[in-house]
Amino acid sequence: MRKVILFVLMALMLVIPAYAAEGDAATNQPIQQEQEPVVVASLDELQAAINVAEDGDTIYLAAAIGVSGATIETDKKLTIASSNEHNSELLRLYDGAIVRGFCFSETDFSGNSFFVINDATTDGVIVENCDFEYYGEDSVDFIRIYGNLETNKAYIKQCTFNGATHGAMSMMAYTDVEIDSCIFSRNQNYMSGGAISSSGKICVKNSIFTDNFAGSAGGILCTNNLTIENCQFSNNSISQGGMGRDIFSTEKVSIMSKSNDSHNFYNEITGEKINLPLVDYEGTMRLILLTEEQATEYFESEPPKEEPEQPAPGNGEDAPPEQPQPPQQPGDQTGDDDTIGEELPPHGGNEDDPIDTPPQTPEQPEEPPQGDTSDKPVDTTPDTPQPPQKPSDSNNSGDNDYTPPVDYRPSQRPTWPVVTVKPTEDNKPQDQPENNPAPAKPQLACNGTVIDASRTVVLLGYGDGLLHESDPLTRAQLATIIFRLLDDDSIALYSNTQVTFTDVAADAWYASYVRVIQAAGIVNGVGDGKYDPEGTVTWAQIITILTRFVEQQNYTLQHIQYQGWAEQAIQTAVANGWIEDSAEFNPDAIISRGQLEQLINGVLTLYR
Repeated sequence: MRKVILFVLMALMLVIPAYAAEGDAATNQPIQQEQEPVVVASLDELQAAINVAEDGDTIYLAAAIGVSGATIETDKKLTIASSNEHNSELLRLYDGAIVRGFCFSETDFSGNSFFVINDATTDGVIVENCDFEYYGEDSVDFIRIYGNLETNKAYIKQCTFNGATHGAMSMMAYTDVEIDSCIFSRNQNYMSGGAISSSGKICVKNSIFTDNFAGSAGGILCTNNLTIENCQFSNNSISQGGMGRDIFSTEKVSIMSKSNDSHNFYNEITGEKINLPLVDYEGTMRLILLTEEQATEYFESEPPKEEPEQPAPGNGEDAPPEQPQPPQQPGDQTGDDDTIGEELPPHGGNEDDPIDTPPQTPEQPEEPPQGDTSDKPVDTTPDTPQPPQKPSDSNNSGDNDYTPPVDYRPSQRPTWPVVTVKPTEDNKPQDQPENNPAPAKPQLACNGTVIDASRTVVLLGYGDGLLHESDPLTRAQLATIIFRLLDDDSIALYSNTQVTFTDVAADAWYASYVRVIQAAGIVNGVGDGKYDPEGTVTWAQIITILTRFVEQQNYTLQHIQYQGWAEQAIQTAVANGWIEDSAEFNPDAIISRGQLEQLINGVLTLYR
């Protein structure tokens, strides 16, 4: 018996430690640590992060990254978004830049555009096989393309655009853009152009426009040459009183498809069926793509409206009246880069620059009503997948013979969710009462030139991926920024003048910008016939330039101690709320690029 008991005890002594060791092993398993978010601030850091990233990763940007003559691409499932501290564009693309294979997704985006494209006049910019998503409420577009006197080019291929609140894409004058095999869904713009708004030349092929909404032009608005080929439009909508359910063109339009028995384009005003192909039609066209059955129902329920008087060829529907001839002044020019500045008055004296009151803009024909942003359509689809969360603490309907586009995405690409919500009658902007019109805000005008207050000063950097916000602003950069703020009519008014500054070479990158602002009397040089393009800009100089666009005012300064040549301009700036009457303000201090961006954008918000 003792032997049996002893045997059992020995067995227990062997078994119990084994179980204990097993339990300890389970307890001591390493706890998986949550990975720190990957946050980058330069092109080199972004490339390195892409190389080591795995499928499903998100890379956060702590600053806008410039890409010039380089390619960033991936065949992984990668998302790029902004970090909490980032308050500008995601990417700034210049000539030769290629972006391919990413998803760009945001929920709370403080910048105006995901991408900004500029200075792309030779090879252009390519954006291919990318997905753009926005789930927030701020005014955001995905791609904005600026214009130069030399045309900026862009090629947008095989991309999806979902959820923009200020139109998916906007293109200024002097742009040439080709869009191929793209999908535009659930984008909106309470002005015009729910998916695309273009003042430049645009060709759209093999693309789908569905569930987009705008005040007018639910799908595409173009005030230049528009070509449509093999595209599909469906369920796009406009606000009450709006125009152009699918397409609104005011200049020249070509639809390079044949009529068929399925869908056809109809003139939204007259109900007339459009005979296709339509080649180089000049004038205003407001089009909707319908089946014959849909057309019968649509035009019976909505009687044709009276066609307003056609504008003069080439001017667009809401073009201002003929501009007065520019004053006979020495020539002027334009340039390239990204900032604003002012010029020293001749011989350091006070400058007398009359401000011309701009001609009154004619009444806009049937302008879409302004909607309350609080009534924006809200995505109520249940079980919507959540986009990636940002890090909290970072360190640093088309043509009649439409054929659906080929599935261009490779098998390893993620299938990003597309949520479609069609605006209802309740949440569309309503007409403003005719007997209580909103007061018009004053224009920023100088000698017939007008600043377009809807624009934004954007620092484009020097091609190294950095913005150099603390660098001094140069007078060449100044010319570029001011030129890019002027509306298209202002530029055309003074574009045929010549530069007279002896230190501005005709082939300098900034020469064309200097030409325009000099001829308009916005700048007058530093004396002795010179402009000093590499010179820096002071606060007094930039304030003087800006106040040339408004009426001069008198204001008793309490804290700014200054009695120099720019005193009247500083008084005007304080009276208008542009700057504070603070003892810390030094008019003779050099203004940095970042300070200029903040100053100008702050002024522009007061005139929108």
